[in-house]
Amino acid sequence: MNDSKLDISTDFHSISDEQWKALVEKDLKGKDFADTLVWRNDNGILLQPYYRTSDLEKIKNPERFRSISNDWVIQQDFEDRKDSNTAILAALERGATGIGLHLKERSNLSSLLSEVYIDAIPVEFKGEVSENTLKQLIEVAKEKSIPLSSISGVVAFKPLSLSAELGSNQSLDQLAEVIKGYSDQFSHLKLIQVDASIVKNAGGNESQEIAFALAQANEYIDRLTDKGIPVEKVIANFSFKFAFGTSYFTEIAKVRAFRFLIQSLYNHYGVNAVAEITATTASINYAVKDSYTNLLRATTAAMSAAVGGCDRLVVLPHDVPFEEQSAFAERIARNIQVVLQEEAHLSKVKDAAAGSYYIEQISDDLAKKSWELFQAVESMGGFTLSLSKHKFQELIAINAAEVLSDLKDKKRILVGVNKYEPAKRDGKKLKSVSAASGKDYKALTPIRWSTIFEGEAAI
Repeated sequence: MNDSKLDISTDFHSISDEQWKALVEKDLKGKDFADTLVWRNDNGILLQPYYRTSDLEKIKNPERFRSISNDWVIQQDFEDRKDSNTAILAALERGATGIGLHLKERSNLSSLLSEVYIDAIPVEFKGEVSENTLKQLIEVAKEKSIPLSSISGVVAFKPLSLSAELGSNQSLDQLAEVIKGYSDQFSHLKLIQVDASIVKNAGGNESQEIAFALAQANEYIDRLTDKGIPVEKVIANFSFKFAFGTSYFTEIAKVRAFRFLIQSLYNHYGVNAVAEITATTASINYAVKDSYTNLLRATTAAMSAAVGGCDRLVVLPHDVPFEEQSAFAERIARNIQVVLQEEAHLSKVKDAAAGSYYIEQISDDLAKKSWELFQAVESMGGFTLSLSKHKFQELIAINAAEVLSDLKDKKRILVGVNKYEPAKRDGKKLKSVSAASGKDYKALTPIRWSTIFEGEAAI
């Protein structure tokens, strides 16, 4: 019997970065290390084949990327239809912990929210929101005998995001009046949505999404404080929205990098606040030839958002490119999140990415790239002026063109689209979406990567 004890410090000697690289180069048998193993992602960040403790030691205060929680709200979205209230109640009984409502001009909130405990779940009101939305909410609160301060979520007033989507400058006057008139009453309801998801769905990359959000937030602060709203109140009303794709680790880093950068921006104005982030799976990655493959992409995107530290998450149904979504698709989309929370326990681990050499490094690199782009936008005069000069649109178009080229050449793979694709697509009618004409500048139009392989119009 051997009584000797294992001593890792003496039995297993550590090797330096140089020694490790030399061993790798030996195995490469003459091939160049960088050309063979190092690759550049869409953000222009060089990714190494491995990361070591020394890489983490080079990052200044990696703790600044850490999130405070990995718990999130399982949000399911609903259109305003006759059966919407029934569908909402059923979803809340089956795992949803928050809802999103796509409102029409004449939507009746009392009917939509009947028997819904809006003082217990957050609600995202989007679509055709107006001051009337808040007036209706006041009446709903009276009907339910609940204080306005108990209602949480966001009423998605987003004039600057709409400017980019429509290619037409939108006024901030209504938003300013709404904040002045209602923000104190609805103390837990955000009134400004900074929607960066339109960048991802137009073909942009992660650093462009972050810079877009930062530039938009900064312009809101500048213009709304000029209208007499204190900077603390402007920041308190921010809610941010990002779309998540299939670049798993980079998407995790995106949330972490953004939280650090937006906090840096807030600190510049002397405000200490925590950003609220709504995540959604990116419609740009959804295919129609075999729509069930979208479940794979949606799950990967959802995991990235959850591990990164989003506050609310929307998983789009796998048949979202089609005109009608099935009850089955909506249930599976919701259940993806339920499984991630209740079986994978992603919500139970605080900042699961903390300490990962790779993710900490990408978070740092992505923060630097995003901040550089944000500064470039500011040097052009800010968010709106950069759009009017078509600079932001050009950057997104360049990224989209590179991705499409890679897909055509099969340098990157979308399962069911350019590899393992079925002979025929699902026989359902596609959504018809027309690009905005862009009165003042080119609009950011949503696309789908798979369109070039389908012979159909993009959604």
